[in-house]
Amino acid sequence: MRLPTKQLISKIETLSNDLSQNQLSNFLDIINAMTALVEEASELSNHDGAPKIKEIPAAGSIMH
Repeated sequence: MRLPTKQLISKIETLSNDLSQNQLSNFLDIINAMTALVEEASELSNHDGAPKIKEIPAAGSIMH
């Protein structure tokens, strides 16, 4: 399921309110790792001639 960016941010913010500091840190680590995987896949697809994968902004930059 793909959510619009604003809706995704809202869901992340709502979820983060219920997480402990440690859980939030782990969650953001997972989001950052997923972002890195998307970027890596995008780079690989550019070399293989496959369609480019749309990059996702890092979630850590939206959380304060």
